[in-house]
Amino acid sequence: MAGLTELEQAVLRHAAEGLTIAATARAMGKSTPAAQDARHRLLVKLGAKTTAQAVLLACQAGILDGRPRRHGDHAGYEAHRRRGETICDLCREGERAHRRAVAAAAQRNQEAA
Repeated sequence: MAGLTELEQAVLRHAAEGLTIAATARAMGKSTPAAQDARHRLLVKLGAKTTAQAVLLACQAGILDGRPRRHGDHAGYEAHRRRGETICDLCREGERAHRRAVAAAAQRNQEAA
């Protein structure tokens, strides 16, 4: 992506998904200051004043494909799995919550029957 480091690309993708910088740092296994530094370098490289403007400029330049990607839930977990990626902690926890909800619904249905 247009001279962006891997970390800057990840920050950009997470920002496009609506994650805060703290959530981005957690998802990447980095410290919040490291993610903030990457965001700052990203803004400078793209000539953006805000993270939202960076996402817009990246979409307009074709750096981001503009398709929303799920993250932090069952769909995000499955997307990681289908792409053969390491599943991030945020999506792993989302999958756990999904499985608990499915089990609880099945239990309620069984009790109602």
